[in-house]
Amino acid sequence: MRAPRKDVLRNRQRVVAAARAAFVEDGPDVSLEEIARRAGVGATTLYRHFADRDDLVEAVLEDLIAAVRDNSDRAAAISDPLEAFRWVFTSSCDLSDGETETFLRLATTSQRTQAHAQRLITDLVAPVTARLREAGALHSAVTANDIAMLIRMTSAADDHQSRAMAIQVLLAGLTQPAKTDNRTPARTNTSPRRVAPRATRVTRQSKDDGPTSN
Repeated sequence: MRAPRKDVLRNRQRVVAAARAAFVEDGPDVSLEEIARRAGVGATTLYRHFADRDDLVEAVLEDLIAAVRDNSDRAAAISDPLEAFRWVFTSSCDLSDGETETFLRLATTSQRTQAHAQRLITDLVAPVTARLREAGALHSAVTANDIAMLIRMTSAADDHQSRAMAIQVLLAGLTQPAKTDNRTPARTNTSPRRVAPRATRVTRQSKDDGPTSN
């Protein structure tokens, strides 16, 4: 299959960048014609890349979360499953206030975009969620899909400080100390067997009760 020409890719990137800026400034209802104008391309070019609004919204959602995806990839190098999970959970909530608001608003423009936003976050957290569960440090009933939903809820906090507090509360409730084998090995008694004191007294008593010479 032939790779897309550089100018075709460049036009697509220009449309996505223009759409992202337009959505931030004017909200998700801005017209596609206005986005094409901002990108410096014709409407035909825009529709060649994105058949409908949902296609374009999905591309912008992916663009918004790209930096978070890079952080998720770095988590693979963190040996401690709990620290890796914290890293991804925190970075997934660490978009700027404007980016967070745009992400949430775009995610609710249709059922399709809502499902796409949920899938993007779930794919980010799934690897570290699985690692943490295997380590016994995540409540067994919690799934990657649950984590993604909680991240979206956290992102809806009013400001960065409120978001940071919500993150700490959620992390405390989700995680638990990793399970370790605390069983103490059975002690093996290698000392010589002692004669029970009662048996000793009986023996002495028997000797004392023996015949005496007159």
